[in-house]
Amino acid sequence: MTDIEIKLWLEKYGGWILIWISSFIPVFLWLGINDIGLEFSTAYGVFSSLGEIFGLIGFVLYAINLVLALRHRWLENFFQGLNRVYIAHHITGGFALALLVFHPFFLAARSLDFKFMETFGYAARFLWPRAIDTAESYLVVQDAVSINAGIIAFWGMVVLLILTFFVKLPYRFWLFTHRFLGVAFLFALLHIITISSDTSRSAAMKWYLIAWGLVGIAAFLYRTVFGNVLVKRYPYKVTKVIVQGPMTMIELKPMAKTMQFKPGQFIFIRFKWSEEKGVIPEAHPFSIASGPAEDGLRLYVKALGDFTSSLHGLEDGTIAEIEGAFGRFTPARYGTAPQVWIAGGIGITPFLSMARSLQQLPQKVYLVYSVATRSEMVEASILKDFLPEHYKNFVFIPYITDEQDGKFLTADFVESQVDGGFAGKELFLCGPPPMMKSMRAQIRGKGIPNRKIHSEEFAMS
Repeated sequence: MTDIEIKLWLEKYGGWILIWISSFIPVFLWLGINDIGLEFSTAYGVFSSLGEIFGLIGFVLYAINLVLALRHRWLENFFQGLNRVYIAHHITGGFALALLVFHPFFLAARSLDFKFMETFGYAARFLWPRAIDTAESYLVVQDAVSINAGIIAFWGMVVLLILTFFVKLPYRFWLFTHRFLGVAFLFALLHIITISSDTSRSAAMKWYLIAWGLVGIAAFLYRTVFGNVLVKRYPYKVTKVIVQGPMTMIELKPMAKTMQFKPGQFIFIRFKWSEEKGVIPEAHPFSIASGPAEDGLRLYVKALGDFTSSLHGLEDGTIAEIEGAFGRFTPARYGTAPQVWIAGGIGITPFLSMARSLQQLPQKVYLVYSVATRSEMVEASILKDFLPEHYKNFVFIPYITDEQDGKFLTADFVESQVDGGFAGKELFLCGPPPMMKSMRAQIRGKGIPNRKIHSEEFAMS
């Protein structure tokens, strides 16, 4: 592997390495204060130990999940792009919720024995809040408060787990429900701080968990509670809107400071005060089609869902808030080897920005642009005439499905158009997810390693 490939590998997997090391540190601390042979010698000990271990790992993963939701550019350094940060956010959230759900279930299950019917009632009641008798001792009251906090966190996470993985919600309502993740986490932290268990026996473990708890709460407050104040956004004004069938072209000019970006990056944009025109006031990601040297931004949006369809009602003068830019889908990062850009449909947008910055790329670049019909091509004259005339290292290869007897683009076709085939080249994919999945599989089938194939897969409709 070259130095660039090693750097990219660390960017891609370094975040995951840190996640799992951070998650298992409290387990190692737990092992330091417990006798494994004794703890796992009885069914009661097995269930107790597993319940505690799952709770420790799940809590740290929960805090990390809140950090990954920050949508901050520094996180891209650990996951090779914000799209992969969100993949990590989804995976860690699923693991955290599952482990924290199993935590009380295992603790309840330790009360079950062969007299199942007699003990089942107690185990079931274990998952419901306790009555707090203030006449009891301070420690008894503290434990009752702690257990109740844990139970509230447990049921909150159960509801969120069901809504996230088993119920298909409208995006706006799904986003609203996620605001309660921080509330449930706060109760989980209260449970950690006050419970009389192994966390109270090991100061190192307790303070480690408290530290992650404070980090998680700070991340939640920064993004969800105070995001409108703390998160940096750039005000832009819409100066032109052109609707052609399902495609909408939007041009924007900065109202104050211009946002800096690299070719191939994307932004989150929210159009303000436009609900009366039918435009949904949510922040959504879109790739930038304009070049960094241009005075303003240009976006191409295809109507694929409720939000993108609502942009047909956008008008000149609309104010937009822009957050970004994000993404590592930038060709300059991958050395001087020849590059092959493969675009499908609206996936051409990041390549338009890259093509406008060809002066930064000394190597040969092949752009394969696949659309269903010729009329669907965006900026065809620029790609076909202007760029090849001004940049001799740029080769434009259109692929029109209707003109190919309805056959989809294949890796064989792309390779046949590239001098010397795929060997020794960096390949970039952007388009509909099924197209990218199929193309990646076909290219991998030709013996090209995955590290040579780069894709942009961040999309919401």
